[in-house]
Amino acid sequence: MSSQGHGHADIQTRNQLRDRCLALVRRWQPLASGGWDRNAARQLAEEIDQVADTTERLGFDRLNADALELAAYLCSFIDDALVPTPRDLARLADMVNALGNDLTDLSATETAAVHTLPSASARISTEIPVVRDPAPRAAMEPAPAPKAPDPIVAAPEPAAPPKTAPPPVESVQPAPPAAPPVPQPVAAADVQAVPGAPAARSMPREPAAAPTILRDKLTRLPRAVALLGVDDTLAPGLVSALGERGFDVRQHADPEQLLEFLTGSVPGALILDARRLRVYSRVRAIYDQLAASGEALPSLIVVSPDSDLGHRLLAMRAGAAAYFQTPVDSLRVLSKLDELLAHTAEPAWRVLLVDPDRTHAVEAARALAERGMTARLVPNGQATLAALGEFRPDVVVIDLALPDVRGIDLTQMIRHQPEYAAVPIILAADAADVNLRFDAIAAGGDEFLIKPLKTRHLLSAVTSRVRRAHWLREVIGNPDGRDSRTGLYSRAVLIDKLSAALGDRSAALLTIALDKAQDLREKIGLAGLAALDAHVGNLLRAQLDDLDLPAQYHDFHYLVMLHRRSRSDITGAAERIRYALATQPFSFQGQNFNLSGSIGMALLGGEHASVDEVVTNAEAAQLAAAHLGGNRVLWFEAKEAALLPSDPILAVRAVLSRPLTPEQTVFEFQPIVPLAGKLTGQFQLGFKVKSTQQAGATVAYADLAPVAAECGQLTTLDRWLLERSLTVREEQLKRGRQLRLFVPQSVATLLDPDIPYWLAREFKERHLSGTGLTLELPCSELIDAGARAGERLKFLHQNGVRVCLVDFGRDWAAVHALKNLTVDFVRLSPALVEDLGTAKSVSDTLLTLIRKAHASGCAVIAPEVDSINRAHLLLRLGVDYGVGPAFARASSQPEFDFGRPLW
Repeated sequence: MSSQGHGHADIQTRNQLRDRCLALVRRWQPLASGGWDRNAARQLAEEIDQVADTTERLGFDRLNADALELAAYLCSFIDDALVPTPRDLARLADMVNALGNDLTDLSATETAAVHTLPSASARISTEIPVVRDPAPRAAMEPAPAPKAPDPIVAAPEPAAPPKTAPPPVESVQPAPPAAPPVPQPVAAADVQAVPGAPAARSMPREPAAAPTILRDKLTRLPRAVALLGVDDTLAPGLVSALGERGFDVRQHADPEQLLEFLTGSVPGALILDARRLRVYSRVRAIYDQLAASGEALPSLIVVSPDSDLGHRLLAMRAGAAAYFQTPVDSLRVLSKLDELLAHTAEPAWRVLLVDPDRTHAVEAARALAERGMTARLVPNGQATLAALGEFRPDVVVIDLALPDVRGIDLTQMIRHQPEYAAVPIILAADAADVNLRFDAIAAGGDEFLIKPLKTRHLLSAVTSRVRRAHWLREVIGNPDGRDSRTGLYSRAVLIDKLSAALGDRSAALLTIALDKAQDLREKIGLAGLAALDAHVGNLLRAQLDDLDLPAQYHDFHYLVMLHRRSRSDITGAAERIRYALATQPFSFQGQNFNLSGSIGMALLGGEHASVDEVVTNAEAAQLAAAHLGGNRVLWFEAKEAALLPSDPILAVRAVLSRPLTPEQTVFEFQPIVPLAGKLTGQFQLGFKVKSTQQAGATVAYADLAPVAAECGQLTTLDRWLLERSLTVREEQLKRGRQLRLFVPQSVATLLDPDIPYWLAREFKERHLSGTGLTLELPCSELIDAGARAGERLKFLHQNGVRVCLVDFGRDWAAVHALKNLTVDFVRLSPALVEDLGTAKSVSDTLLTLIRKAHASGCAVIAPEVDSINRAHLLLRLGVDYGVGPAFARASSQPEFDFGRPLW
């Protein structure tokens, strides 16, 4: 560039910065002279944002960072409607002064003292730039100060700039003619010769021109994720988790490598270290070319190593789709990526697309197929009615203008068929037909979209409507003799099913009678019977399979017909029902009632068996169970006397003395449901060992661990759990599902020198990342282990493995342990959750514990949440996740609809 070109660029740059200086003065004066005013502060923040825009475009990184920091600090008061303290005002004045000094140096403007915000203590003087006098500064004489200056009157505004809003950054206004400045009181320190802007900062850095992108030569990589500056130090386990999920990971340590990659390829997403966001101005130039050529832009995700507000504001200005700060949970990043790239695993829903424009229909079908759905295309109303019975869609998308019938009339035809009365219908119309929206909804439409349909709008409408329809179907129930409120079939339906199943040796009848029914009747009265049936019905539905039939027998008595492979499976199902009744209180009119049940079982097999005989046998076993004290399960045995069960621990001790087999173990999965948290797909792994002496009896891990330690099998048991967890994750990944399992472990196993390295080797051999695994460790034992445990936790965390402390809050030692241990989750003590709502002191204790955990970067999990009311209380206290029967029962597979409404 010629010297003349340099000179012209220098003048233009100074003019732009001077405009920003003068506008900053105008916005600052109302605050400096009149005190704190939220509207004036908002206008100042807008002007500072303009300064940030200008300095970013001109390449002044340090000045841009100062402007962003000041804007973030100022907005912290504006957005939350807070009034800053005198100390806050002093800091604000210092930040404005620093920004003004930088602008003064770069734009060759004079400085003049003005009054800052008044405070209750004293006025603070700061400096704001005004237009420089053409005369040398050393020759200036300070004007005499007024005899009695008003402390709340600010310095007069310069005469040159008009009192209008500053121009946009893109429109650069010509510099006004130089005019003598209005005399201002100048501080003694200001009376000195200040040369022009330093040579190093006199010329802005010109951003490198973005290379030209040829659309025909672009490689589109929708499953690729480009990373700059993001590694396991910043986000432990993220890179391996991305590879495990099937993403094409492109790591770049140098910005030039990233820019070279982006000029020839279009990845699905870009993940940047917040400290590297300066390079984004060059990336955005490439993005602008992609947008101009009609390409879909990669999604931007920013990861920050700290809680710097400047980083967050930079990310917002760059248009980031997500922002994460350390400690970074890799599974949250993966979840956001799935959402942005539209690859989240969805059920195989069937979508019927009714559109005469085949080109548009094919594009919509392709977008749906990318989400795992199946779409069928039909061009008119007649083909739609023919496809309904064959295709049986989960949702129908109808164009309003069809060749043979109006879309509204077709909607009415579908609604008149009872089997499709609840199928969601989405209608699409041109903008000119928007006035038909209410007619479409009145005809039975669920959603009304304007063409041309955008992919994200169509996917959102289909997903939300189908999920809601499925949820309503569960709530309302099936019109097949089942009570929609209780989930129980009528007795007549069950008798018919029993008659059809007679002779089936894999079927059995359970008779369930609530213990102490007479006392319960006196406490709840007749009004409570309906609520009790609903409570028992929900318990049964959570424990039974789809083919099982629970029914109302009479007051406090219920019947269940089961289909299982063996007698032991039937016993296990009955034991789970008994346990559920005993552990989940019945809530009615603000009181909790503890329940228990006596359960009798009888097989439907036998050549001469009748319905009456089967029911009588099951009732006899139930009466025998009640006679023995209740809360137990007995089979009907005509020739054998019922015996009290032995202690299952004794049988389990014998089991653990030999190597475990899959037949002796039970694995259950209970969802960890987000309350204030955001992460889905997390499950708590439950592990039990079956008793060999008492069919159906099991022992959970908490009771099992001490016995295993006595037998010298604790490490073997823990490794068995980890192997099972990794196998489950492998199976779920094949189905396209990313899970995180919370696995109970002992501290003794953690300290075993072989286990961490064995686990890292398993990750490598199975091609899994550690981010899908969280170890649940007892807090007190972890503290006693000291520094050794801390080193092991750091090693695991580097491999992406997360750590959860259990029984958090049982003693206060855990609170202090958070400072010294690498912990990601804490699970509250069940006793605290159970006592919530009984006394204010419990809420205060929980609130303190939750705040301590959050201050240490830990998410809080509440166990054994037994009601939605309790879940509401926990949400108000700030609990992140909940586990318990209020949300779902433990099941044999990690299946749960996390998109289902909680309340």
